[in-house]
Amino acid sequence: MNQLNNFGNLRDKFSAGVDFVTIYISEAHPTEQGLKWENYGLRQHQAMEEKIGAANILKKEAGKALEGCPILVDGMEHDAENKYSGLPERLYVLMDGKIVYAGDMGPFGYSVDELDGFLSRL
Repeated sequence: MNQLNNFGNLRDKFSAGVDFVTIYISEAHPTEQGLKWENYGLRQHQAMEEKIGAANILKKEAGKALEGCPILVDGMEHDAENKYSGLPERLYVLMDGKIVYAGDMGPFGYSVDELDGFLSRL
């Protein structure tokens, strides 16, 4: 949740000139994996309604960090997840329909600080 709070702070810092969007792709830690990480009891989604429900949980749990930030939900074909290699998390910047920044794959390559530096240089 700490990274999410950092993301929320970044959004606050750049909200005047940058539109932020979150895309919910897949459940990173579904119950079927038997991992002990907190996953709110979510299994891998079998229907779009389940994905939308999980995105709503994210929005609620994120609170202020995602307040006012649209959350889009990737389809069951995983188009966004596959195109942007987003599982479990990744940061991108698009300008004029082109990717101008692609952060490393999370969780270890997910760097809000790096993105902050990139946006500051713009």
